[in-house]
Amino acid sequence: MSERKRTKYEKLTAVNARIGSNFARLDSPGLKQIGEMFGSSGPGLWERVTTREPGVTRSQIAAGLEQGLRDLSGIVANQPTETRAAAVEAFRDAVEAEYPELFERDRLRLAKILERQRIRTESDYYVVQYRQDEI
Repeated sequence: MSERKRTKYEKLTAVNARIGSNFARLDSPGLKQIGEMFGSSGPGLWERVTTREPGVTRSQIAAGLEQGLRDLSGIVANQPTETRAAAVEAFRDAVEAEYPELFERDRLRLAKILERQRIRTESDYYVVQYRQDEI
């Protein structure tokens, strides 16, 4: 019997939980604090959000989680030299372990946006912003 395919929401909450544990091991109080924040948006997030905001869907939460990952990549890239390499490794490990297709999917989306030479959606904008070093 095959294993059930995980949803985008499940993958993103797993990434956040892993970021929490990975960043907890880093030698940076700021990154540890960020890790705690991301780790708390792992399992149980759905229940906490819908208690406060009835009607919110998992796909809406997933969109926010994905944007948070993009924002985090910018924070990691701007870390001081002495902590940047470890932070990048901790971030990449979390994404590649729990949602490996995320980077490839964004790369393909960026290629389509560049081909049409137009940003059509807010999501397109954030993909371009996040991947601007590849342009």
